[in-house]
This record gives sequence, C-alpha cells and structure tokens, in this order.
Amino acid sequence: LLGLNPTENIWGTNTSLHLLRAKENGVRIVSIDPRLTNTAALLADQWIPILPGTDTAMMLAMAYVITKNGLEDRRFLETYTVGFDLFRNYLLGEEDGVEKSPVWAEFLTAVPAKTIEELALAYAVQKPAALIPSFACGRTAYGEQFHRAGAALAAMTGNIGISGGSPGCCDIPPVGVSPGPEYAFV
Repeated sequence: LLGLNPTENIWGTNTSLHLLRAKENGVRIVSIDPRLTNTAALLADQWIPILPGTDTAMMLAMAYVITKNGLEDRRFLETYTVGFDLFRNYLLGEEDGVEKSPVWAEFLTAVPAKTIEELALAYAVQKPAALIPSFACGRTAYGEQFHRAGAALAAMTGNIGISGGSPGCCDIPPVGVSPGPEYAFV
C-alpha cells in the first residue's frame, strides 16, 4: 500500500474488508506511508515510513534491484510493453550517469537501502503481488511519475492482468465490483 489509508478514507467498495480478509488468509501487507496510519497499524505486517513526495524514488530503486537481479518478467515485457530497454538504461544510470540504486533512494526517501532491496526482491518473486497506490502521492509537482513508476513495477513483475495482481496505478474498482479476498497484497 503506497500512501493508501482505506480504514480512514473510502477507496473502492469494501477495500478495508478485503484487506482484512487477505491478512486473515496469510497475505503479507506492507504500508509505505510517512504516517503510521490506522491502516498501517491495524492491517500491515510492516510499516515503512518514507519522506513525503519521495515514493517515486523508492519505486525506481525497487525497479533497479529487480533489473540488477534479472528478476523482470521478460516474456510479459516483450509481449505487452514497449520501451523497457530505455527504462532499464535510465535505472542503470546509462542515460544520466546516476544509478537509481537503493543507496541513491535512501538519501532521498530516508528508507534504508536494505529495506528497499528486501521489499523489491519480495515483490519480484511473490506471485501474485499487488502494488496498490493512492491518488495522493501523485498530487505533487511531476506527480504523474509516481503513477508511471508503479505501472512500470507491475509490468516488470508480470502482475498486471492476473488474479491477485494490480496494474500498480490507481486501479480502483468501480462501485459494486469487488476484487474478493483471494487477492494478494504487497
């Protein structure tokens, strides 16, 4: 959950209930938020405090870890996306000379590099996994990059279009449509 606090804010139909059921079914829930919200306190197995407005840097560092470890879903990327090689070059610093590593992100986010790396590896190998962001994180200057980074992570791991996955960007279900408790959340 990236900045998402459904125990206090309405986010789709019965989001809190579905998260609770997922937790009861053993799904690991991680909340990344500057504040220890009610959602993080009640539902999350892990709360990762982050400096406001730096979520994109953390997601880029996660993408870097996935790429450096060869954990990206090449079949999904080659079948359903375009431009991954350019994105990979950006992550590796070939475009601007700055590797988007966890150490780079730690300086910006105040999230320990080790925490970023562990989360990235867990997200990359656990299937299905859902990265569920709120709209709030993108309501900043250049905020669209937050949503693009989430979508890129979901595509890199092949978690788009599968039961329990998520497109990684504002995938709020329409009223009356429920993903169900079998969904997995990271």
